[in-house]
Amino acid sequence: MIFAPDSSILVIFCRRPTLGIGKQRIAAMLGPQAALGLSELLLATTLEDARAWPGPVVIAPASIEDCEWARNLLPSVRVIPQSDGNLGTRLSAVDSQLREAGGRRLLYIGSDSPALTSAHLHEAAGALLDRDSVFIPARDGGVTLMGATRPWPELADLPWETAELGRALALRCEEKGFTISVLKESFDIDTREDLADAPQLLCNDARPARVSLVEWIVNAGVPDNPQDAISIVIPVYRDLSALEALLKTIDAMAASVNEVIVVDGEHSDECKELCVLHDCRYLATSPCRGEQLRLGAARAGGEVIWFLHADSAPPLEAPELIRQHIASGYGGGYFQFRFQGTRRWYKQLLECAINFRARAGIPYGDQGLFCERSAYIKAGGFAATPLFEEVSLVHNLRRQVRFASVNAGIGVSPRRWERDGWLRRSIHNRWLAIAFMLGVAPERLVRRYDATRDTGGG
Repeated sequence: MIFAPDSSILVIFCRRPTLGIGKQRIAAMLGPQAALGLSELLLATTLEDARAWPGPVVIAPASIEDCEWARNLLPSVRVIPQSDGNLGTRLSAVDSQLREAGGRRLLYIGSDSPALTSAHLHEAAGALLDRDSVFIPARDGGVTLMGATRPWPELADLPWETAELGRALALRCEEKGFTISVLKESFDIDTREDLADAPQLLCNDARPARVSLVEWIVNAGVPDNPQDAISIVIPVYRDLSALEALLKTIDAMAASVNEVIVVDGEHSDECKELCVLHDCRYLATSPCRGEQLRLGAARAGGEVIWFLHADSAPPLEAPELIRQHIASGYGGGYFQFRFQGTRRWYKQLLECAINFRARAGIPYGDQGLFCERSAYIKAGGFAATPLFEEVSLVHNLRRQVRFASVNAGIGVSPRRWERDGWLRRSIHNRWLAIAFMLGVAPERLVRRYDATRDTGGG
């Protein structure tokens, strides 16, 4: 695979439409079968653009198993499967292979931006004649197209799947000396609002795949999204027995919860099967709790997001308590720390100390943090770190919204204290917190936190 040096290469990052995979916010609203139908129609709009593209086209499917499927999508298409890791890591890997094959002007698009036209693509390619990079912003803060004539700078640590991506991506390129062209904003389809707006935004587009998409959306209808709809996000890593117990508890709340998203750091088939059994959305990413939480929040469809550790035991009335506090004007909050198991005086003493710390400072993730989606986005989301990922988020939420201390306990697993000793574990946790406050990187501290890490808090 060798490219002519003057060619503009269109690279399509896509996932094979599969029932239960992708478009999770839409699936939470319309059901998985409808989400699959939408994914197929959106892919058709992208292929419509690719057929009209005069230069080389490369398809980068999400899995190496889908290479044959990708080759059958278009005649003469070239296929490079995506690697593991977040989108930044995967994009950099594909970019490197294409440049080794002689590619210079590379334009990257996804498969969910039906407003892109041939004119947009040609304008972007033209911009790369005298600029190092080009972007078409998305109205949600991301990008619908990104292109460059040079290898991308480090992308893995950028805030993918958040409203901060577009700005962070442009800033990173500027820091590395890239000249930049930013074209007119477009939109992609990820949320209820995107779906509701699409018929009007595409009403004058006569391209056949766009016409079919608009007809499907109109016929499917877009239901209202209740302002108190709750999405639960659960990061997990090798802790399936605890996760199963939590999902059974959530099943008992079924009428009160709109969506459950499990983000697996191990890419485990057993975890995926457990999610199917309990009708949860399954996502997978690298084993970093901050990245797992960020991904889950980005895919959540509810107006309120509730973050639970896999080994937690929330009260059955928790969703109603969350709704009551949101309706009372709070933008977020947390529950009281309570150890699971038999009550003991030393447990109660430690609970009092932890709950005092939470009121005076930062409640940690094992206390069932929740917040409105808008507040989460404004606060910047979780840090993409394996430990203390919630500190900056909670700090910003406290500054921006009323933050509730819910008068109900959430069960926290005592297994680390029981294993390490109650006093020793408590001192160790405080030492980690002080080290973090003094600037020690979470990536260093996590190695001291637990050699057999799971998702429970401490």
